[in-house]
Amino acid sequence: MTATEAARSFSDVLNRVAAGEEIEVTRAGARVATIARPKAGLLSAERFRELIATAPAPDDELADDMRALRNTVAAPEPSWLS
Repeated sequence: MTATEAARSFSDVLNRVAAGEEIEVTRAGARVATIARPKAGLLSAERFRELIATAPAPDDELADDMRALRNTVAAPEPSWLS
C-alpha cells in the first residue's frame, strides 16, 4: 500500500491491523514502513495488581540481600560532565 493510500484510508488500515494483518507501506516503490500490532505490551494495571497480590511475601533476609547487592555495584558516573 502506498503512503498516500494509507493516509487516505488510515481508519481502515487500523481496522485491518487490529484484525491481525500486517500492512507494508511504500513510497516511490520502496518499502518505508510496516504497520502491525504491537509485539509485547505492558501489563494492565489490573493484571499488575493481581500479580502483586499473589506474589510470595519477601523473607526476613531480603533487606540484607539487597544491601549486599548494592555493595557489589559501583556508583554510576555522572552523565553530565561539568
